[in-house]
Amino acid sequence: METLFISRDAQLKRRENTLAVTVGGKTKPFPIEKIRHIVLLGESRLNTKLLTLCGQNGVRLSVFDYYGYFKGAFEPIEQNASGRVKLEQAQFILNNQQRMPVAREIVRGAAHNMRANLAYYQYRGNKALSKPIHDITQLMERLHFATDSNELMGFEGQITQTYFAAWQQIDERLDFLPRVRRPPNNPINCLISFLNQLTYTVTRHETFKTHLEETFSFLHSPSAGRSSLSLDLSEPFKPILSHLLIFRMVKKKSLEDCWFDQKEGVCLLTETGRRNVVEQFSIRLEEQYQGHTYREWLYREALNIERHLLGVASYESFKKKV
Repeated sequence: METLFISRDAQLKRRENTLAVTVGGKTKPFPIEKIRHIVLLGESRLNTKLLTLCGQNGVRLSVFDYYGYFKGAFEPIEQNASGRVKLEQAQFILNNQQRMPVAREIVRGAAHNMRANLAYYQYRGNKALSKPIHDITQLMERLHFATDSNELMGFEGQITQTYFAAWQQIDERLDFLPRVRRPPNNPINCLISFLNQLTYTVTRHETFKTHLEETFSFLHSPSAGRSSLSLDLSEPFKPILSHLLIFRMVKKKSLEDCWFDQKEGVCLLTETGRRNVVEQFSIRLEEQYQGHTYREWLYREALNIERHLLGVASYESFKKKV
């Protein structure tokens, strides 16, 4: 088990060299050597003994707030420090001619996977998706005109807007626009925000396994208080891990009213909702695609960036075939 998601209020304790998790009065042991990432989605209680155990075994703890947003993490001592990679990464992001090809490829990968999501339903007879697919293709052809990350983000915004507007053509229950984030105002906006945060958190964990510096990014502006490189690398995977999962849940009519707490224009996941969505996300994360799980593809994405920086191979973003 790479990642342990804890969606309910829990108490975490160290019992010798074992993690003991108590939920609802029931305690379950987990061998610490089989876990690398713990994601706390509810209110949890723990102590420094538990953190020491996690630090000794290289286990990260990621913490989400009541609204479903990642707020911080306990980080074990870095296992893979490499000054050379960090220096190369810094030189790349300071050189616009080197930085922009990587940033474009990140946006190209995200746009390709958005288009692939729509094409999946178009190939199955949904002709209404032809126009948005055509519009996204035209916008993708203009990416090379962007001379800096701000222009590139502008193109990405247009592609995403076109893509989201087409969701209602897949299923009328996916008509959620406008996109509202903090806080979300309806169930679909709520699911997008929550699942995107989960995707970012897992991307951050997988990136930590490489020698990359998490604050040196190519597309998003480097800033304090966030892993902007993980924001970059999660872009191509949001359509795959987040959006397709929403399509699946809507199509299967698995969403229930009790999953959401809606009042005064604010929609949040309940504990029941978080538990069910996280369960589906964890299953999706371990699904196989071309011989690798999506978790492994996230790690390979970060590794591809590192290989690009070292001149081993040119970076190519993850693009799923329809």
